[in-house]
Amino acid sequence: MSVRGNSRAACFALVLLGFGGTSFAGDWLSGTYLDPALQRQDFFSHKVWNSIPEYRAVYNRPRYVSGYLAYKIEPSSQEAMAWQTNYCNGNYANHRGPYVPQYNYPKPWESLKTVARPDFQKPMDK
Repeated sequence: MSVRGNSRAACFALVLLGFGGTSFAGDWLSGTYLDPALQRQDFFSHKVWNSIPEYRAVYNRPRYVSGYLAYKIEPSSQEAMAWQTNYCNGNYANHRGPYVPQYNYPKPWESLKTVARPDFQKPMDK
């Protein structure tokens, strides 16, 4: 009798999940802070916070401490390599402005003087 009662409860649960699960599955985030459609209020004025430009946008380099940590943890990351370049150039010590690298060498297709492959005509079969 207990097995039969458990199987009925299991079937009932599967039926509820089958019918009610589809409408509930996509709606379980609504009303929570995880809901992407729920717009949160901006408590701080955008005129104040957005008027201050970010350090990375102004100087085109990471901040000293975060770049140093990135260099010590993972030296091959983009932030660590940018920090090392600016550190070796003295941009942090001398409080210089943004560093924009310039590459003054020809492009590979300009320096190799390559041309298209010759178009050999195949002999006609007789």
